[in-house]
Amino acid sequence: MAPALTRIRLTFVLQAGLVGAALAIYAIVLSQAGLAHQDFGAYLAAARDIWSGQPLYAAFLHHPFPDPTLRPAYIYPPAFALLVAPLGLLSDKIAGLTWLLIGQAALGVALAVILRWWHPPPWAVTAVLCATLTFYPLWVDAVQGQANLLVMLLVTVGIAGIVQGKPRAGAALGAAAALKLTPAILLVWLLLDRRFREAAWMVAGIAAVTATGALVRFHDTLVFFGQVVPALASGTAYYANQSLAGFLRRTLTANPYTQPLTVISWTWPLLAAVAMGLTSWWFWRTRGQSALLRAAAFIPLIPLLSAVTWPHHLVILLPLIWLSVIAIAQREWPPAPTLVLAGVLVVLSVVSRWPAGPGFNTAGFRLAQTADPLVFVFANSLFFGTLILFLVAPWLLRSR
Repeated sequence: MAPALTRIRLTFVLQAGLVGAALAIYAIVLSQAGLAHQDFGAYLAAARDIWSGQPLYAAFLHHPFPDPTLRPAYIYPPAFALLVAPLGLLSDKIAGLTWLLIGQAALGVALAVILRWWHPPPWAVTAVLCATLTFYPLWVDAVQGQANLLVMLLVTVGIAGIVQGKPRAGAALGAAAALKLTPAILLVWLLLDRRFREAAWMVAGIAAVTATGALVRFHDTLVFFGQVVPALASGTAYYANQSLAGFLRRTLTANPYTQPLTVISWTWPLLAAVAMGLTSWWFWRTRGQSALLRAAAFIPLIPLLSAVTWPHHLVILLPLIWLSVIAIAQREWPPAPTLVLAGVLVVLSVVSRWPAGPGFNTAGFRLAQTADPLVFVFANSLFFGTLILFLVAPWLLRSR
């Protein structure tokens, strides 16, 4: 009994040490983020515009920067501004701290939903926590004060409820899509899975949240859908845009950020064809599998098919990563899927931070983005990592 007890204690110490080290690293990231965040500054300005009755999108529409996706201004629906409006009554530092705590609470609740549902073994919990706390997109989200953790929570709750036979959970997906439009892609999953009641609830959630914003800020709602969304829908070739659209624009269109490999005039038909191909591949690869596997394997299509996917948007991949770790642990850590998932995490959290090639706005930067193979791989590593995770997800999530 003594040797066995010693092994248990050593295992616990090792697990606690790994989680403690990851937590310490994340704490350093949060401390460096401080209480003033670039993106939260736009949210806070919108919150104060709500109270003062000022138009929400004046700064965006009149900003001199020609690329709409890079303008430091509020670009989200009026309903989101209403959600954060109470923070507009606080001082900048208190509002920043409150927002940071809200985001971390959303992360904790989403993680608790998965862990309480699946009751993974201790090593799986250790791996989930370490992968989460060292996840580079999560660091970017925290530093920039983004809202993606709230969206990720709604998506997690919605998917968990739907696959457990609760159609009304689709409303959570609708709320996520109403606050940030990209989760609306999940409606494709529901329709292809013939989950029409869940799809109806999702549409109802979108309508309810959007209508709330329209009732309070009708003109802003018209401006958002009539001017802001069309301006953002064209996307951008800027190197940080890690969506499929961004990748194609960097490599196949004339743009101010890269020297394309070639220039074609039919980028949008190509994008539509590739999007349909990826969706068809998911449908074929997951046919006959469990509802959870199909739902989780669909998640990477959200950032892949978005017009703009900045690094912080990739926190939406965390539920898939958590479920993949748990599924692999339940199969007693077979080497192949374990190494593949670890490799994907290295790409997303390590390779993506590697400063290969000339610095931004220095001589040779624009050409190196496509002409230098090493720079090309590193600059698009978040896109490649997301695509690889999408392709291997059905295999990682297998129950046996």
